[in-house]
Amino acid sequence: MKRRINGMLVKQLRTERRWSQDELAIASGLSTRTIQRLESEGSGSTGSLKSIAAALEVEIHNLEERSPTQLTGLRWGLLGIAAGSISATVAILTNWIFGDGSSFEAGVSLGFVGLIAGLSCSLIGLASARY
Repeated sequence: MKRRINGMLVKQLRTERRWSQDELAIASGLSTRTIQRLESEGSGSTGSLKSIAAALEVEIHNLEERSPTQLTGLRWGLLGIAAGSISATVAILTNWIFGDGSSFEAGVSLGFVGLIAGLSCSLIGLASARY
């Protein structure tokens, strides 16, 4: 089964180590032609991906190319968190300034908004890295 691989990243990691394609082929146990194909075409088998990741000492998912759908979902998720956080902050501050809320209540409320936004970003980050 062919998988999409970030060929530019493979090349970058290889050149950072000052390895030639032949040296990466030896370190990974793959042929030089396979290394060339991975870097130029960005596709390879699961076994090739595992071998390259081990040789370059990186996680497999870091070498996989992300689909535009994943990146779009991540952007919309982060935009939703930002919009929700801004709306909650404005509502809390408005209540504190013009209402009868205390500064303590405003601080606690803003702390919860930050906590929820942080947890949401963490979950989105984890989900986008895995899927």
